[in-house]
Amino acid sequence: MKKITFLLSLLLASAGVTASAQSFTAKAFKSLGEAVTDVNALQDGAYYAFKCNSKAKFIKVENPDGNKHFANDNALTEDDATDALAVFKLHKVGDKFQFETALSGFYIPALSAGSPNASKTPGTFTIGKTDLGNETKTEADLFAITGDNNYGFDMQDGQFVGWNTGGDQAWYKIYPVTVAEDVTCYKISYSLKKGDEVVASGNDGWYKSGSTYNGKSFVKSSFYTIACSNQSMVVSETNKDFTYVASKTGTEPFTTGKWYRMQTRYNNADYRDNSYITAGTFNGAAFVRGNGSKNMSTYADVVNGLWRFEESGLGVKLYNLGTGKYLRNGGVSTVENDGTVFYVNEPGQTSNVQFTLTIDNGAYFGNHSSIYEGNGRNAAMSTWNSTDAAKKDGGSNFTIYAVDADADFMASAKAALETTLTMNTADSKFVSNGVTTAYDAVKAKVASATTLEQLQALFNEAVSATPATTITPDENAYYRLKIADTYITTEGINVGKDGKLNTAYNANKNINRVVSRSDANSALVPQIWQFVKVRNGYALCNVNNHCRCAFFVDGNLDMPVDENYTTATATIKPVLSTATNDNSLVSLTLTGADKVFGLRGVKDNQNVNRFIGTNIYSANEPANIWQIEKVTTVPVSITDAKYATVAFPFATKVTTDGVKAYYATCAADGMITLVEYPEGIIPANEGALLYNEAGATTANLEIVTTDKTVEGNKLMPATAKRTGFTANSTYVLAKNAANEAAFLKNGLTVVPANKAYIAAETIPADNNGSNVLNFNFGQVTGINGVVAADKAGVQYFDLQGRRVLYPAHGIFVTNTGKKVFVK
Repeated sequence: MKKITFLLSLLLASAGVTASAQSFTAKAFKSLGEAVTDVNALQDGAYYAFKCNSKAKFIKVENPDGNKHFANDNALTEDDATDALAVFKLHKVGDKFQFETALSGFYIPALSAGSPNASKTPGTFTIGKTDLGNETKTEADLFAITGDNNYGFDMQDGQFVGWNTGGDQAWYKIYPVTVAEDVTCYKISYSLKKGDEVVASGNDGWYKSGSTYNGKSFVKSSFYTIACSNQSMVVSETNKDFTYVASKTGTEPFTTGKWYRMQTRYNNADYRDNSYITAGTFNGAAFVRGNGSKNMSTYADVVNGLWRFEESGLGVKLYNLGTGKYLRNGGVSTVENDGTVFYVNEPGQTSNVQFTLTIDNGAYFGNHSSIYEGNGRNAAMSTWNSTDAAKKDGGSNFTIYAVDADADFMASAKAALETTLTMNTADSKFVSNGVTTAYDAVKAKVASATTLEQLQALFNEAVSATPATTITPDENAYYRLKIADTYITTEGINVGKDGKLNTAYNANKNINRVVSRSDANSALVPQIWQFVKVRNGYALCNVNNHCRCAFFVDGNLDMPVDENYTTATATIKPVLSTATNDNSLVSLTLTGADKVFGLRGVKDNQNVNRFIGTNIYSANEPANIWQIEKVTTVPVSITDAKYATVAFPFATKVTTDGVKAYYATCAADGMITLVEYPEGIIPANEGALLYNEAGATTANLEIVTTDKTVEGNKLMPATAKRTGFTANSTYVLAKNAANEAAFLKNGLTVVPANKAYIAAETIPADNNGSNVLNFNFGQVTGINGVVAADKAGVQYFDLQGRRVLYPAHGIFVTNTGKKVFVK
């Protein structure tokens, strides 16, 4: 609370700054005497400095020409003009004191919680040996300085404050100060001009009148020379504003406005053909990398590897043709609307390179990182440090090639554009974006192009030819959405034991609701979605939990608990990508807004497994390109135990020979009674047990529509992972002690997604305790009975569940659920 109060008071103090002359006049600081050990030694009208003992800092006025805020300083010296502002004139008021600042007529005011400004109204203080926390100090030179309102001197790291509780920072040393005659100090201002343009300006501290200004240094490219236009560097009332002029005296290693390919590590033959700078993607995330190939197979390779130097102050910005954005330096560099200013400097190697690039702090930019897998060529571009070793490193030294008159480049670029415009037929499992026939006329013109500008015009013509109409998905169909070779999934989102996300959320408001990504080998059904028409767009509904995605512009793509959420929807539009000629590519665009959805984040630096709405990159950027894959079948693995359970939110039909599907009509007396699903059709949201006499196999279940239903099915469906059960309240499929499939008591509190289970509460109370389907542990007493629909004959089983063809003496159980005693 104390810290918050201080920050708030500082903010309010800053808000009160008013303009005034950039100068002040005060007694010049000369030296400190020995710390006072007796309050009675303090002299009226004498000068003192106050040092917080625990912080080892002196109280000092800052902004003397503004709000006169109290800050602090580590040490006081005669050379620092502003140290006069740490000197206070003491005024005795009876047995109390007031402290006038070096700014005549301004005092330390009555304190409150927070950091004060100097005021014309003085506060009155007592200097003693007991602080406001009733603590005392035995050291003779330590004093607590307390105001009449029970707020006293205190200190924080960056400022002098008032506080009312005492403590170590409330104890001060008081030093007598020797001062000189009044001195006027001026705030130095500077400006840097390049031609008529002012490229830098600001203030550069306080200097005493008559002192010599040390001058301002500027970060610049090496081909600039900077000179001060003032006739003298001696500070005075008329010579406190200094103007610098920058002139080009060297030769730029590039021509502004031309397009270049750039590479590092030219002098290392192992890297030379794979060290080009390009704007690309890794795992769907945009970044600028230094491992681009010399060869260009797609038009993306062409334009994403072309850079233009644009002057910015005394440096340059690098504009990328493919993305239409500027290079932005970072731990992993990206391209943004407002890029980094780089400074062009002499190379650190003696042959085959033209320059190095640095940023404001002198750090060298280049191919230094190993954030991405593989060798150094796979690194993202970033800065290293400002050492000579960094300057000489091959990754810091650039070789550039102008492409405007390069015949080999033009031939490769034309071939790449033709490849991009030759659209492949979409894989039959993906929805076509309908652009296949839109580019033939454009492609025919490529051969006659002679300049890069003409190629760009042709590509833009192709983009314009992309059908503007949106794609209309089948609302009754089921889809996976693929991006960057992965699929969006709700595999990590759990529901309550009733199958509702809202139930799980009400039980724990911190549950995960973020839609993430998984690969093609991960669980299929959590990756399946339906498009639901909502006004002018579509909501994306997950089949497992029946909830709809929230398409947020500046937040993770998540799953609201409201199953009828309709606040934000998306439209689906065709995409022509420079990176690939696949005609199954689409973008998801926020309905009614020019904002596309895709990936943001970089592996190992940001969480790339999260989706975020973004308008940073265009629809044809790889990070925003989607494919919609229609799902018509679901594969299910049956183990060597011959059984598997399933539960799907859509109807399916078993199409694999030898595999049968059953539902349970009874679970009692140590046995479940199974009835075969007619025609192998399992209705939506029904549990089923699959059986294959031949053993392990992959059963294919076709997604179908049906009006078939079953009554009284004991196999409950967990279409999404269900949570909130108590241990042993469900039964799940596992192997028993005899290594045979059985339903076992589930000691866990969850049931996995797309599995069937039996609720213990549905079994009669006098049941002998046998249960089915335990994943990890449980007591096996279940007995399986199977009855073919409309073909039920009496079968006998012993109490271990083994079928007996010719029952003799003993107790047996029939497949109808009856116990039989044979004498």
